[in-house]
Amino acid sequence: MRAVIYARFSSDNQREESITAQVRACSEYAKQKGYHIVKIYADEARSALTDDRPNFLRMISDAKLGLFDIVLIHKLDRFARNRYDSAIYKRELRRCGVRIESVLEQLDDSPESIILESVLEGLAEYYSRNLAREVMKGMMENALQGKHNGGLPPLGYDVDPETKKLVVNESEARIVRLIFELYAQGKSYNDIISALNQYGFKTKKGKPFGKNSIFEILRNKKYIGIYIFNRSAPKKEGKRNHHLTKAPDEIIEIPGTIPTIIDEELFWRVQSIMDKRKRNRASNKAKTVYLLSGLIYCGECGNAMIGDSSSYLTKKSKEHKKLYYYTCNYNGRTGQCNSQKVRKELVEEFVLKQLRERFFAEKAIPELAEKIYSSFTSQKKEMGKEVKYIEKELKETGRKIANLVNALANGASTVNSIVEQLKLLESKKATLEVQLQEWYLKLQDNIVTKDNIIAFLKSKKEQLDSNDPVALKSLCQEFIDKVTVNNDKTDVEFKITVVIDGGGGGN
Repeated sequence: MRAVIYARFSSDNQREESITAQVRACSEYAKQKGYHIVKIYADEARSALTDDRPNFLRMISDAKLGLFDIVLIHKLDRFARNRYDSAIYKRELRRCGVRIESVLEQLDDSPESIILESVLEGLAEYYSRNLAREVMKGMMENALQGKHNGGLPPLGYDVDPETKKLVVNESEARIVRLIFELYAQGKSYNDIISALNQYGFKTKKGKPFGKNSIFEILRNKKYIGIYIFNRSAPKKEGKRNHHLTKAPDEIIEIPGTIPTIIDEELFWRVQSIMDKRKRNRASNKAKTVYLLSGLIYCGECGNAMIGDSSSYLTKKSKEHKKLYYYTCNYNGRTGQCNSQKVRKELVEEFVLKQLRERFFAEKAIPELAEKIYSSFTSQKKEMGKEVKYIEKELKETGRKIANLVNALANGASTVNSIVEQLKLLESKKATLEVQLQEWYLKLQDNIVTKDNIIAFLKSKKEQLDSNDPVALKSLCQEFIDKVTVNNDKTDVEFKITVVIDGGGGGN
């Protein structure tokens, strides 16, 4: 049976098993069961409460390609601490013919095991939510007292070291006032940034202002004395909704706990202007997806081509219609290129036709799978060099850790600094160990097969046949290296070259 290992180390409890320990336990379990480990997925310092686990989601995606039969986890709470998510993802895996096995919780398909699994998942969820509640309780108390809850204070404020409350920094507050005043006068973000640069003003981190930093300042209610807490929750409707709610899943707003920098009337006038501009942008936002953005170049001057459009009045219906093009960016800026614009749908249809014929035709998929498989086989010869490099890095990291431990044992004066360095090195060591074990697996076993590659390519063919612009653009980015448009022909360069009998060339 083909198995993969999923390991996760959460930052909320430093006593939990490390990723390395989880992988080791799962590997021993697999050996006892006679399972064949084909891949290791690991997420560091992430909570199982959320889907913010890229390798976990990658594992779920890979399951759909039939790459493995079993997911090994050290404990059930490594998979998910939320019963809803656990049920959803287990169902996803079951649909793919994949089952989950826990090293420490030996469960089968009996009714007793199903009940036990539910109990264990419930306890894990309780633990996680209870921990979050306790953390929230402490931060809530800080919010009620108007104390800063950590992190860099907003521009215009400092944190009083004794009271832990925000106090006005007048030298920065004048920058905030200028930003609000300029925006209220109808200035754009670029106008405001230009004015700030003229004065030499910088952000709280000492960097030049950008559109995002201006936006965050203009939307920050702290400037009118409202303490905002738990901002990751969905925002409430209504601009003057200042009431306090203790529900942990909602935004908490406490008025009168922070010294004000901006007059309320000016603040809400700015909010009104921002909302109006947002609505206008939404109504005018282009819905056209240019599939070849970043890939298409002018054959005359070699510069990039960009999406463009123009309107014309129809003779029959007297309605305005739009035509979409790719046009040379350099020619548009300077007028010094003789290239002509090319119709969007024509060049995109040509490129997609090339993709379909070269990669996803009935004869093309086996040919491409063979080429990819041969490339993988050749790469295996180079894998030994990567293993030696990681082994060297791991050895050097271990040496540095040992030196720091010795320094602590000998009474080094910079204890805090050494401890921080140790944390970073231990994290690096854990990552290297996981990488090394994956490379060992790649060297020992043939984890990539032609059948797997064919299944992958067929999934991409479905993407090509979907006619979904976003999916098609992603596919172009994946397979196409460059599209060059001359006035008389179009050349397509693919990232992979496959020679197929009867295949046509770009023209």
